[in-house]
Amino acid sequence: MDKRISLADMIDRIGQARSVAFGGGGLQRKPMTAVRAIAASTLKDLDLISLLGGPDVDVLIGAGKARRLSFAFVGFDAYGLAPHFRRVRETGTLEVVEYSEASMLTAFEAAAKRLPFLPTRFGLGTDIVTTRTAPFRPFPCPITGETLLAVPALAPDVAIIHVNEADRSGNAIIHGDAFADPLLVRAAGRTFLTAERIVDELPRDQTRRSTFISRL
Repeated sequence: MDKRISLADMIDRIGQARSVAFGGGGLQRKPMTAVRAIAASTLKDLDLISLLGGPDVDVLIGAGKARRLSFAFVGFDAYGLAPHFRRVRETGTLEVVEYSEASMLTAFEAAAKRLPFLPTRFGLGTDIVTTRTAPFRPFPCPITGETLLAVPALAPDVAIIHVNEADRSGNAIIHGDAFADPLLVRAAGRTFLTAERIVDELPRDQTRRSTFISRL
């Protein structure tokens, strides 16, 4: 089955989705063509989710598309701070949920496993547990009695991932660091891929460090 669609079709299929997550990390492998299409669309009041946000998050905040942001980091790496993100954080005009990288990965993993939460030690003793919008809950382990942190599942309605290569059936390959993308695909209700290159068949022998994303 040929799963290629246009950007306009993607926007239509996102439809009434409340939460949209973006793959990649910082400035690397961000789905900016899709981000630009969302920025130019009538979509609004989105809950944005990004483990390592960069221009994807910043553009959509600047375009007034964000109602809420869940993140572990947002910035332009060596190029400095993200200006729209900085503005809304300094003015307090955007609701945010701040995670550590480890706790957001735990939240995605819980969603991928269709669990309401997963326990972790990451975040205990830090301020992310005490913020007003923090979804985390300390609890005593029923086995050892030690205090653990319950991290609720984070299941985006839509994930948008940029890949290096994809075939027409929806399989894809990421060369280099995949960040949280394989986990995010399994956590999300629906995934859209943008690709550098569409091929008839993905190569079976990868000499570079690569991550395979299945259409299933």
